[in-house]
Amino acid sequence: MLKVNASLGEIYIYDTIGKDWFGGGIDSKQVIDALNELGGKRATIRINSPGGVADEGIAIYNALKRYHGGVDTIVDSLAASAASVIALAGESRLTAPGARWMIHRAMTVSVGNAEDMRKAAEVLQTYDNSLVEIYKQYMNPSQDILGMMTEETWFTSVSAIDAGLSNGTVAEQELPVAMNAAWFKKAPEELAAAPMAIFKPKIQSASFMQKFYSR
Repeated sequence: MLKVNASLGEIYIYDTIGKDWFGGGIDSKQVIDALNELGGKRATIRINSPGGVADEGIAIYNALKRYHGGVDTIVDSLAASAASVIALAGESRLTAPGARWMIHRAMTVSVGNAEDMRKAAEVLQTYDNSLVEIYKQYMNPSQDILGMMTEETWFTSVSAIDAGLSNGTVAEQELPVAMNAAWFKKAPEELAAAPMAIFKPKIQSASFMQKFYSR
């Protein structure tokens, strides 16, 4: 469930991105409704999420960019996968001590014949292109962004600034436990072993899960 502190202008994205079969997760409609609750007040989006559905992540990013009151983002603990796109929507994009960002290529599950698999790969490539289009607006132009996505690249609060994802750090404070990211192939050991926080285990992968089905 999306949490809103209207008096402070804070919206907490502390869950997977996109609705799952159990009613969990955060979608773009919830974020738009939360922004409307602020009544034009500047929004601070606080993030602790392993990511989720690519389309919802991009829709949330664009909704935040359109918000007339202005938006700042703070990565409280984890902005991985689709959540890293959302975190880029802030004019100020701060990262808390010990927090992490992660970018990777789009992923899906597909069933079918060889033609279905080829079509799935083509669609995934369009998702990768869309993600690069967003990342390159912020990341240093000398970097091989697609290559970094292919390698599943993790960033600390310092390296996220060097890469252009973040533009500052916040004062040290009591921080939430990063949401479990054991399904990522290169997750830091301590993060992969962390307990699940905020949400219950889900069947749906919390990577860039594209919602299409092969016939």
